[in-house]
Amino acid sequence: MYPVADVDDTAGFMAAARAWKPERDYFTSSAQAGDVSSDKQGNEDDSANATDYNVTAGDDDFVGIPGDDAFDGFAPPKSDVGDFEAGPETQKSVTDWDGADNTVKQQEKQRVTAAQTPSEEEDCENLTTFKSWGAPAPRDKPAARIRRIIIKGLPTAWCSPAKVLSLVHGGAIDSINVTSSGTARILFCEADACKAFYDKYPNGINLDREKKLGVFVEMGQEVDVVSSSLSFNLSVGATRVVRAVGAQMDVNMEQLINLASSKNGKLEKIIDTYIPGEARSIVFRFCSVDDAVRFRAAFVREIEFEQCNVQYAADPCEAATGYHVD
Repeated sequence: MYPVADVDDTAGFMAAARAWKPERDYFTSSAQAGDVSSDKQGNEDDSANATDYNVTAGDDDFVGIPGDDAFDGFAPPKSDVGDFEAGPETQKSVTDWDGADNTVKQQEKQRVTAAQTPSEEEDCENLTTFKSWGAPAPRDKPAARIRRIIIKGLPTAWCSPAKVLSLVHGGAIDSINVTSSGTARILFCEADACKAFYDKYPNGINLDREKKLGVFVEMGQEVDVVSSSLSFNLSVGATRVVRAVGAQMDVNMEQLINLASSKNGKLEKIIDTYIPGEARSIVFRFCSVDDAVRFRAAFVREIEFEQCNVQYAADPCEAATGYHVD
């Protein structure tokens, strides 16, 4: 029989209520243990199971059976969370309150910092959205250098691409432009060839020693970037010279000139060679690599020249080591 408190004693009853703490296993082990104990005792005197309550008037302490806690079986189950205790972060948040929770501010700051940090694992090429552009790929190309030579003081008779290019040597030519005022601008394909040509003529080039006729050689002031198209053309072996072998004999020079200039290409010269018993060879020299590439792309589609073998030829300025007429 469970102990019963005297409800008439208000102070004692309230003390018992405040001290009431049922344990977790009250409804299982405690109940079963009580049933087993009752079976063993049988018809023993009920006074043996009686519980004495000694309550002092005016005292809130509750006293049960000596040595036992009368309400140990009524202790409430302990929470897994545990008792609430204000931690340092909570106390700091309450102490430093300035209209907004500092803890929330710190969390927002951490999220912003994480969002600004670039992710190295993102595959930006295959993602629809991504947090950052990522680190740029390293450049494997060398820095741009000067590739331009300027020849000034050309006589009127020398103001033609063919005449000027006979003076240039040591490297392949990307493009050439000659003005009527006697200034020629030659762009080499490689910066080293440009520098070597400039160093070879520090005092200019003598065109006629008897007449003391010469021209000045200068180097460009700004770097010349190698474009992606030029880089690709050079990688496939393109030059400003196109050679067609096996052309028909009924094609005259006028037709060849019209064909070469049909794509707005600027032509340096055409060299037509025929040896009896051999195939006819026609060499087209343009003033730029781009003009030669466009011409070859159109030439191989001409029905009249479909039997020709059309290839790029070596630039004569690259093979020459000095003044050359060819």
